[in-house]
Amino acid sequence: MNRRQEILRQVSLLSLIGIGLFGITFFAPDAAPHQGAFFQPALQTSWRDVLDFPAIWASIKIILFCIGLFLVIESTGTVLSLLKFRSLALVVFFMQLVPCLGLLLGSYFLVKSLL
Repeated sequence: MNRRQEILRQVSLLSLIGIGLFGITFFAPDAAPHQGAFFQPALQTSWRDVLDFPAIWASIKIILFCIGLFLVIESTGTVLSLLKFRSLALVVFFMQLVPCLGLLLGSYFLVKSLL
């Protein structure tokens, strides 16, 4: 197997893992009693609430969503790089800043809901 096929196999694996994390994020039940409250429990927690389980679950879902988004963006950029679209691949790789910031935000909410 040549190098390009090996890279494409790894990229497809990363894409499947990212899409799987999206599936977990969107199809797992929300922590709030009403439907569609993806971020709300994490946003509404305070430092006084120790072990706020709905906020912990919402924070974990935010983290999983950002990891999945990072993996999908990474695999898209790698495919564009293999197809010799260097400038477009560079723009796509810079888009990884968004899930990194979301990961930091989700981690902050997780620590906030745990302590």
